[in-house]
Order: sequence, then C-alpha cells, then structure tokens
Amino acid sequence: MEKYLIFTSYNQEYAIDIGVVREIRNWTQSTIIPSSPAYVEGIINIRGTVIPLVDFCKKINPDRVEVEKKAMIIIENEDKTISFSVKNVLDIIDYNKNDIKNLPEVSQCDISDFVDGIISFDERVIFRLNISFLIRDCLN
Repeated sequence: MEKYLIFTSYNQEYAIDIGVVREIRNWTQSTIIPSSPAYVEGIINIRGTVIPLVDFCKKINPDRVEVEKKAMIIIENEDKTISFSVKNVLDIIDYNKNDIKNLPEVSQCDISDFVDGIISFDERVIFRLNISFLIRDCLN
C-alpha cells in the first residue's frame, strides 16, 4: 500500500505520492516575478528558502481560473522544490499501486503528460499526477 495526498482544483480531485510532499501550508500571497508564465503566481519564502509558487489550476487548465485557493503544497522531488496553490487539501489515503487504472484512450492527448493513472476510491475518480513531469515542465 502506498500513501497519496488528495487535493482539489477546479472541482476535480488529484493525488500525489505523499513521499514527495515536504509540507502543506495555508495559502499566502506571493511575490510576483516579472515576465513569468501566467501559471506562476510568484515566489514565497519558507524559512529562508525561496520557492516558486505555481497556480495548479492555471498550469493544467490555462483557460480556467480557480477563484478560491486555500492551501499550498510544497513538493521536493529530484533535487527540485516547488509549491502548488490548490483549492483544498482533502485527505491522505492508502492505495495499492497495482490497482491504479490507465487513462481512457479518449483523454490521452490532453492530460497524459502530467497524469499517469486513475485511482478509484470510495466511488470517487482521482487523477494521479506524474509529479516528475509536472515539476520539470513548470521549472523549465
């Protein structure tokens, strides 16, 4: 069994491996970086470390705007640190990695780069994120 952090963005649930989550914080205003991509909210200073803050909703769905953001998820993976602003952090669940379903063919072209599977949990459909790709895509 593996543990996943479940959060929401634009009324959809997403899961990330809890092992890459450094910290969860209440959302706070960031310092804007001039000429940065639209999905970058800015930078935040966490105990002396400057970390980019990415609006998760804008990153995965540029046409939508998340009106309410309540949390920041700070992630460390492959020697990179980034934070994502999200609507809400819901839960931590245990799930068998072997039970993760593949994406349906109809959705492959839209989200397959950053979503690597679907978790069916208590009649919910949760997209499991490919956090390595997402971080590389945001920071490059």
